[in-house]
Formats: sequence, C-alpha cells, structure tokens
Amino acid sequence: MGGVAQAYSDAQSINFLNPASYSNLQLVTFDVGLNGGVRRLAGNNISSRAGFGTLSYLQLGMPLGKKWGLNIGLRPMTRVSYNIADAEEKTFFDTLKVPVVHQYEGNGGTYQAYVGTGIGFGGFSIGANIGYIFGNVQHTAKELYPVTSNIFPSRHSRRISYNSFFYSLGIQQTVDLSKDLELSFGLSGNLEQQLTARRERMRETLFYDASSDEYDTQDTVLYEKGANGKIIYPQTIGGGIMLTKIDKFSFGADFTTSKYANFRSFGDPDSTQDSWRVSVGGQFVPNATSFTGYWNKVTYRLGGFFGKDYVKVGGKDMNIMGFSVGAGFPVRRIMPAMNQFTMINAAFEVGQRGDINLVKETYYRLTLGFTLSDRWFIKSKYD
Repeated sequence: MGGVAQAYSDAQSINFLNPASYSNLQLVTFDVGLNGGVRRLAGNNISSRAGFGTLSYLQLGMPLGKKWGLNIGLRPMTRVSYNIADAEEKTFFDTLKVPVVHQYEGNGGTYQAYVGTGIGFGGFSIGANIGYIFGNVQHTAKELYPVTSNIFPSRHSRRISYNSFFYSLGIQQTVDLSKDLELSFGLSGNLEQQLTARRERMRETLFYDASSDEYDTQDTVLYEKGANGKIIYPQTIGGGIMLTKIDKFSFGADFTTSKYANFRSFGDPDSTQDSWRVSVGGQFVPNATSFTGYWNKVTYRLGGFFGKDYVKVGGKDMNIMGFSVGAGFPVRRIMPAMNQFTMINAAFEVGQRGDINLVKETYYRLTLGFTLSDRWFIKSKYD
C-alpha cells in the first residue's frame, strides 16, 4: 500500500512498524516475507545494473488476551553490497604521470531481532518493540598502480560490528463512525539512541603476485583491533490516518521523518541529512464473505510515496518516489483443519531516487509474503 502502516491493524496481520497494532491479533500467526528485484544506477553517461534478493521479515505473533498481543521477529535493517572502480591519472615529482585505479568494495549488513507487545483499552492501543541489533559491515578502498611504475599499491579497510539494544514505541486510536465504518490514527517511532559498536581498521601496502594474478600484503602500516565506539541512531517519528469499512476497504496516508543529520559513526558524520516521506494507499475486497467466486475474496492493494532520502550526494538532495500494486490471496481451508487460515501476499514496487544529472537509482522489486494462522489453545468440549 505504498508503505502505509501507522494506523493499520488487523486480526490476522502483523504490523511491526507500529507495535500498538499487536493488540488486535486474534490468531497465532507465522509470517515470512521475501523480496528480490533489479536496480539500475545511472549518471554522467554511465550506468550499471544488478539484481538483489533478501529476507524481508520473519515473525510469530500470538494473542495473549482479548486486547493483548505478542510478536517475536527478525528482519534485516541494512544491507551493503557494492564494487566500484574509478580510474584517473596522478602526477608524481611534478612531471611523472601514472595511471591509478581506485577500487571501492563493501559488503555485510545488520539485523534486528525483537520482541514486541501491544495492549488495548477500548479503542486505544499502546505497544513497544524491544530488541537487539547485530551484524557487521566492511568497507575496503584500494589504490592500484601499474606494476611497471614501481609504486606500491595500497589497501585501507574498515569493519564495524554492531551489538546493541534498541526500542520503538507506538500508539493507535480507533473511532467508530458507524456500525461498520471506523477511523484510525497511529503514531510510532523512537528517540535518538546510542548504539554500541566495535571498529577494526587496517592500512596495508600491497604487491602484485603474478602467479595468482592477485594483490597480497607486503607490509601492514596500521592495525586497530576492537576499538569500541558509539553509533548515533537518529530519531524517527511517523504518523498516519486510515479509514476502514470492515471486510470491504481501507484507505490511509502516512508521514514519516527522521533526523539523519544527527547520524554519527564513532563521532564522524556522513553524507546524511534529515529525511521525510509521504505514503498514500489502500486495499479493497470485493466480497469477503462470498461462498462463490474466489476472486471476490482476494484483497487488492495500491499505493504510492514521495519524499526526500536520508542520503545526500555531492551536496544535493536525493528525492524519492514510487508506487506499488499488490494482492492478498486467501488459501482455501482443507478439512478437517477448519481453524487454519493461510494468506499469500504479493506486491510489485517501482521506485527511484536521485537526479540523472548526478546519480539516479531506479529499482523494480517483487515481494512475496506467506501468512499462516491458526487458532491455538481451544478448550475441548464434549456433549
């Protein structure tokens, strides 16, 4: 739905973006999502294309009471994967011109493992996610010179390992407009947090090994192991509104902003800025209670978004925009498992950020989600 989530809640869906929604869980639900696609980078008359694929989320939600729910989850937080080369000509001793290749590589990522709960009082709900951020990211920069130049190449590498707790909070309020029409408001986010991390750095002089056609270490200039530090994780606040006709439609809008200008890694700033995003979208079911016509019970979704990205390139803003279409396909229940409910959710998203005059990213992403729900703890009855 274009990312609309702040005011959304459902008895069979796990909305981890606003933990207050857990209070409406009525079924034990196992939820897993996968996504993959293609992205294209273009700028300055050059372009590149690459595929990607990753786990979106893995969750288990369960009701603990009439208006009390619990969720246990795992999801990727960041992902780094790039390999970029740039060539230029350097001048040594005023007249000696030597070609050099700058090679930049990065890989790794971070994950969130969390437990969340939400509890409701009438139409009001409050919730929290508390968890652990872990993972590592490595960046490497090389300067490679021709073997005949008698100039030693070099390699600078930096590895940051993340091990820290985090939290997020959320509230939702639902107002009944009529018997089957309701208006919901949602708000979630976190204040600025300091995450614990460890950094390893190495600077090396290299030499070219013709037998293996690779560069190997000749001398280690600097090695720093296990330096502890802090990552300033910015404040993020999101709010939204949603109009819902029960078993028929839901339409809403969200606004989210993050203070990424305050981001710091071991005290150092990065090319980041405050960001914001507006999302608008909804879903529609032709006839949720129909006993005939499978397509009457399919949930159709559509949405879009626009805003300003947290990344700043060359001192310029990176505007973002995109749209998504999707559907939720109910799987027919098979006797005698009358208490089991399964939903397959599919979505296709097209988005872009940046400017073709500097750098522009366009991506096409397909997401598949599998939701398996069941009624647990049913007390047996005998006549």
